[in-house]
Amino acid sequence: MLSRAESAHAVVLRTVAYGESDLVVHLLVRSRGRLSAFARGGKKSARRFGGALEPFSVVEAVFSERRSADLLTLHEASLLEGHAGLRDDLSRLAHAGYASELAHELTHAGEPAEALYDLLCDFLMRLSLGAATSSRLRAFELGALAAAGLTPELSACARCGEALAAGRAALDPAAGGLVCLRCAGPMALPLTFGARLVLEQLLAGGLAAADAPVSADGSGRPADPRGFERAAADAAAALQAFLGHHLGRGLRSAGFIADVGAAP
Repeated sequence: MLSRAESAHAVVLRTVAYGESDLVVHLLVRSRGRLSAFARGGKKSARRFGGALEPFSVVEAVFSERRSADLLTLHEASLLEGHAGLRDDLSRLAHAGYASELAHELTHAGEPAEALYDLLCDFLMRLSLGAATSSRLRAFELGALAAAGLTPELSACARCGEALAAGRAALDPAAGGLVCLRCAGPMALPLTFGARLVLEQLLAGGLAAADAPVSADGSGRPADPRGFERAAADAAAALQAFLGHHLGRGLRSAGFIADVGAAP
């Protein structure tokens, strides 16, 4: 027996083909977290789906639950935002896929995901209108971690609590954030001072800070965009190791980013 149908805005995280015409659709719903639904005729039914089930699209989804079934039933979906700018650029597609996989892994069915839903929608919109940058990707990673209650400690050593010197420090996944080199464990990856400052700014300012970074000298002047982007790229390996520690595995889509030569 089907429950009463309900509708909600959702981001299509990914789809999996099932037979010749059906799809299993993974959605991120603001009020209900990650949901998986069976779309009968999802590949072919223009009347009920109208091409809305492309990954990274924002849709109005109508779905219901079926007793004793793992999958919801997706009855129809109408397109709200297709992010067309993603479709003709491999770097943008790679970053969108990475963000969607991360959102998928950090959410659970039935648990509201307001912050992460809003963050993903903002990221996909900015990405569809502009370049795929390391700065935006680091901002998304940090925002997603914060939404999941996994914010890394960046202001002091996560082990001893002492202030971090302006020189080198390391991001230690097992410790939960930055550590001084004296406290660094075997999993810790070094971070330059510049990369640390970029992560601090992105954690505080999010995607807006990625698109309009300011100088670290406290003057409020715009930062050198190339230098900021280099520092954000320098932090990629350490932050992805932090994510992998908490997820229990690395993200498959990180390999696609490397394969297409997108900003790490």
